[in-house]
Amino acid sequence: MPNAASETTIELLPGVPWASPDELNRLLRQQGLCLAVAQAAVFDEIAQAVPLAREEEDELIRRFLARQDVDNDDALAAWLQRKGWNHTDLRYFATKGHRLELFKQRLFEGEVELRFLERKLDLDQVSYSLIRVREQPLAEELHHRLIDDGIEFAELAAAYSQGPEQATGGRIGPVPLSQAHEAVAELLRVSQPGQIWPPFFLVNIWLIVRLDQLEPARLDDDIRRAMRDDLFDDWLERRVEQLLAGETPPPLPHQLLTAPEVPAAATPE
Repeated sequence: MPNAASETTIELLPGVPWASPDELNRLLRQQGLCLAVAQAAVFDEIAQAVPLAREEEDELIRRFLARQDVDNDDALAAWLQRKGWNHTDLRYFATKGHRLELFKQRLFEGEVELRFLERKLDLDQVSYSLIRVREQPLAEELHHRLIDDGIEFAELAAAYSQGPEQATGGRIGPVPLSQAHEAVAELLRVSQPGQIWPPFFLVNIWLIVRLDQLEPARLDDDIRRAMRDDLFDDWLERRVEQLLAGETPPPLPHQLLTAPEVPAAATPE
């Protein structure tokens, strides 16, 4: 972390000198806290940059205190004293989550669909059944028994499959589609539920694959929120790296952060 040389001291409580900036920097370096402090600086920057109406802040504070079972002025005074907070601290903690959500929505909502498409293979969920054997004649015999004799897939997988799926009767999933081998994933993507593919050779083993269920991801509210979080995490990592390298990150786009608020449904309770 860049050295903030100064003759002033850091005070944990007003009027109680605790450490100089040089001493604080040494402690941060040696205790491995530079990353945490850089992250905290970015979160504080966001909280300071996202404006809220006073009425909205007051409502967030009311809900925050209700969750702490603080319901009158005397209880509030005692609670703040126990926490070592003042009213500015209270306002910060009560509103920072909402400000962060607004920040994510206003900066990254326009990139959500592209990130969704990039991540879709990781989000699509698939359940399938698999038999793998080393000999082609055995693979073809098992396929014949599945198709022509109507033997249950799970029965043959449990008896013959030579992978860990033997213990589950060949069943795998639900798992992300991207977790399957590329060749298997491509078959599953174009399969109909229940479709059994003829044996095919992959790397060093013969496979028989059946699609059980494919659940394509949809860009619903939960996935949209996850994509915003994903985009924000990438942005946060880059900004923190700049701080740790002693660089000055670009200013936040205040013209976007002061835009009208998104619908209330997106507001966390």
